[in-house]
Amino acid sequence: MQVTQYLSFFYFGGAILGALVGTIYKFPPLFIIFSIIPTALFKKPRLSLFILFFLITNLLVVKDVQIKKAQFVGTIKSVQEGSSVVEPKFYDGEKWRNLGFDVRLYKEEKIGTIVYFIGDLRKTTSYPSYYAKTTFYATATNYTSLSSKIYESFENFRNFSSKVDPFFQNLFGSNSRDENFIKSGLFHIFCVSGMHVSILYLFSTYVVSLFTYRKKLKLILSLLFPTIFVIGSGMNLPSIRALIMLYMASIFKLLDIKINPINTVSLVGLAMVIVNPEIVFSLSFYMTFFATIGVLFSTNYLLSNVGGFLGSAPYVALIGQVNPFSIFATLIVSFPVQIVMFGLTISYILYVLKLNLLSALVLYILLPFAQFVELVAWFFSKFPTLPQHIVISIAFGLTFVIYLAIVQQIDDNKKISTGN
Repeated sequence: MQVTQYLSFFYFGGAILGALVGTIYKFPPLFIIFSIIPTALFKKPRLSLFILFFLITNLLVVKDVQIKKAQFVGTIKSVQEGSSVVEPKFYDGEKWRNLGFDVRLYKEEKIGTIVYFIGDLRKTTSYPSYYAKTTFYATATNYTSLSSKIYESFENFRNFSSKVDPFFQNLFGSNSRDENFIKSGLFHIFCVSGMHVSILYLFSTYVVSLFTYRKKLKLILSLLFPTIFVIGSGMNLPSIRALIMLYMASIFKLLDIKINPINTVSLVGLAMVIVNPEIVFSLSFYMTFFATIGVLFSTNYLLSNVGGFLGSAPYVALIGQVNPFSIFATLIVSFPVQIVMFGLTISYILYVLKLNLLSALVLYILLPFAQFVELVAWFFSKFPTLPQHIVISIAFGLTFVIYLAIVQQIDDNKKISTGN
């Protein structure tokens, strides 16, 4: 892999490393001046930028905060299973101040809900780096926002669709769990990520193209439903990454700028780490980025699925068992899942339009496809799995690096044989 070919990935790595080091040691702010040394003395601007991004995230990451028995207020920005994430303000005894980082609340609220609580901030080892230990907790009951209305409409539809088959709500942003999907390695199709957002973007593009052929208008309007879906599904990190990537790719298309997809993903990651350095403690953050890089690294359909699996496997092995046969399971269910996602989108639109009978009819038409996916998950859940272990994680990580090197070599050989 040539550094010059994937410069954004190089800088992305520097930003991650800076944030991780920042939890142990923070460099003095004046050290940023030293980032120009590689350029000034050795004419190496790329190394200067690497050091600059390293130092920026190193300085921005939250190392140690002691806030106890304080008042907090904020708006829910994302929802996860049994919990919510908020970036609150706190009262220091004289005035309200911005906290500057995310805090987890072990209460599941709707997106856009205003929360007020009193309590302590406690340190954790994952993202968000702090959670609130509350002694008093309240929410605004007479306030609604566009984001909260969108989330509520999706939640109502998920409840509506689950009456036909619980699988539907799982695929449309629910936080439910299913043991067969976990053991089969297919649980990733429940986690709202690039797959869901990309499928809905394709659906939106097709619908918009029926009404307009104007390139700029089509690119802009096609982003509408994926954005609504990300809000309605809880705005988790993988879905936000995928949505930002779509926006960035659309901007590049509008400006007629050609950029390697790996660099696009890495630019998104770089921006997210700078804006919120604490996300480097989220395993889902690494899973979504490296799985996406693995998928994009090859244009071959089979190899891209292998790359996606290897990109996420090192992190899966840290928290649970890994089913290596999930590569084949993913290939089998890929098309049925796309059909169900398209159908759920149509059903949701009909539901919003109060055409509940037609919405339910679409769900029943989709039922055979859903049952097929569930059958595949059940079948592959019976296959042997690799245990959760750091050694397994390291082995998958090394395998992923080897995979990238092999695919890069194949790509280089093709370019040489074609004379490009």
